[in-house]
Amino acid sequence: MWGKREQVILWATAYLPLVLIMVYRFVDSNNFFKKTEWAKWLAKHIDKTVFDVIVIAGIIVISLLIYRMVAMWLFSDYDRQLKDKEIGKSVSVRKYERLSVNDYSFFLMTLLLPLISIDQASAINLMVTLAIVVIVIVIYVKTDFISVCPVFFMSGRQVYKAIISDQSKEAEAADPSIRQEVIVITRDKSMNLNNKFRTVKLISNIFYLSSNSNNADPDDV
Repeated sequence: MWGKREQVILWATAYLPLVLIMVYRFVDSNNFFKKTEWAKWLAKHIDKTVFDVIVIAGIIVISLLIYRMVAMWLFSDYDRQLKDKEIGKSVSVRKYERLSVNDYSFFLMTLLLPLISIDQASAINLMVTLAIVVIVIVIYVKTDFISVCPVFFMSGRQVYKAIISDQSKEAEAADPSIRQEVIVITRDKSMNLNNKFRTVKLISNIFYLSSNSNNADPDDV
């Protein structure tokens, strides 16, 4: 299982583009490097708007690379260990669906509002915004709420609401509580419900899931 450290790393990575853009806007608005030689050279050869676009694009590209690196660091052992059946347990997925846009609304709001409504030219505004980001991350970590973290889908993984079970359908019919309503993170863009899957618990009701395509569910045959 994950501890709080992994969650802090996830959310700090998720908000990295926002922090970098705010810091750039603060530095740019206060002309900290305006009189340096390289800044004068850039001003002569590159239009300011073009330069801003290049910087923002660079921040986004770097952030996406870091997203992938963090996801690789967090999940590479899980992918291998689940495949080799060293960890986790075998389950069936009875039903799954993507998260709705509403599930991401709070994250999107905390990401976009500082860029739209706050002037980062002020050091006070910048510090307040960074403090708000830290508070939001603390709330996410305290509540084990990682399902909407963009690090997952930006690194080629999918997040689904799912119903899983490690028992047969007959056992589920006798005791419906056997089925679990969970969040699963997986590389699979779609899941064949006739197959068995291998899963390991990350935190709370969130599981990492790997498909075993050659292992059909005998209860569904």
